[in-house]
Amino acid sequence: MAATDILDERDAAHLLRRAGFGGSPRTRERLVGQSRGEAVDRLLDVKPRAVRGPASSDASHKRVVQHRAWWLRRMLSSRYALQEKMVLFWHDHFPSSIGVVNRLDVVAGQHAMFRMYGLGSFRALLHQVTRDRAMLDFLDGARSRVGEVNENYARELMELFTLGPADEDGIPNFTQADVVELARALTGFTWDWHDKKQTVFLSPSRFDGGAKQLFVGKPFAMSGPLGVENPDGTPYPAGTNVLDALFAHRDSQGRPTLARFLVRKLWAWFATPSADDTLVDELSQVFVASDYDLGALLRALLVHDAFYAEEARSATPKMPVEFLLQATLALGAKPNLKEAWRSLRDMGMELLDPPGVEGWQHGAAWVATSRYLARLGVAQALASGRGGRDLFRFKPKLPKDASVAGLVDDALARLGLEVSDTTRTHLIAHLGDGEFGSDEWYEKKYRGLFALLLSLPEFQVH
Repeated sequence: MAATDILDERDAAHLLRRAGFGGSPRTRERLVGQSRGEAVDRLLDVKPRAVRGPASSDASHKRVVQHRAWWLRRMLSSRYALQEKMVLFWHDHFPSSIGVVNRLDVVAGQHAMFRMYGLGSFRALLHQVTRDRAMLDFLDGARSRVGEVNENYARELMELFTLGPADEDGIPNFTQADVVELARALTGFTWDWHDKKQTVFLSPSRFDGGAKQLFVGKPFAMSGPLGVENPDGTPYPAGTNVLDALFAHRDSQGRPTLARFLVRKLWAWFATPSADDTLVDELSQVFVASDYDLGALLRALLVHDAFYAEEARSATPKMPVEFLLQATLALGAKPNLKEAWRSLRDMGMELLDPPGVEGWQHGAAWVATSRYLARLGVAQALASGRGGRDLFRFKPKLPKDASVAGLVDDALARLGLEVSDTTRTHLIAHLGDGEFGSDEWYEKKYRGLFALLLSLPEFQVH
């Protein structure tokens, strides 16, 4: 095993930030000395269970706030960190909004499905998403029936969820005719409106059982009475299961389109905004060879040298939920999770309510002026330990016999921050301005140090 495969504290902090929502110094220490593979296997070692959390058909503000608090609490758990990071990924990739669906139990049920399938077979996950109650409502699949076909889900399934509109040479991945034929194959899913559980099933009278043709003229073309599942819930067999056509799709260079599309999306989520073709090829080969197993792909991604490169440590602005939870865990603060939704909203991220079918807008949009000002407000609230509506409880302990420079270095280490010598000098000057150790110094200078650190550009990215 090469020495670079062994995690040091800096590597461990990076892995916890990107494969979860950060961690305390103690959590980081547990990973130091482990190999990359051992650490990632530990993060992946979570049972696939359809945990839903508190939810009912009531989508009132009070109920939604309760569920958001429950989800944030689960994100804070090191045990479920990677699982919940992937639930958030799928919530962004396959978005359904509580504002549209208007039933908390249905949106929570979709997230439970993400917990069950989100680290396993992408084939199985895609099947479940296609028949998911929230998705059928959000993209009008439940209103699609023989003779009255709705194309919304079929179009987004190819354009946003699996293939992309065009390959890397600009060649379209599908045509309008493909959208129509795929939409016909996806008809028939519905539920009993009088059933409290609103269990989804395929209605034979609503399903278009006629012959369809998909990707005509391509080597991976599929034709016949295509569909997804039978009325008894069993999947259509290979050759007639229309979802298989998406996995069989190849780009203009003969490469697996779906694998490359999802690899690029996951690489941007976990590492850097873009990946070169060599890296995409390598990870796509792993994904295809595993029969599209998400755990295998994530393991290959999270142990890769490129994931630990310098660019991957500072290229991506943190999402608001990452900013909030990473600061909370690193500093050991006690957040009022029932009030945290306000801060997340002000920073541009209302959990359970993504802004549209494309999910959230990532990258520089997270640190636009108004949103960055909201981050400064969160930094001030956390550092003061008594933010609006008691957002945080935080009282940092002073290390014994520490110098001013030592206090700065200790705070930087807790947050996993690396700053320039000039910035460090300014921080020391801030902390040394006043009567060292007095109550006034502690409240204004020492607490103020953490507000400054959370406001630094270096803390906004990872």
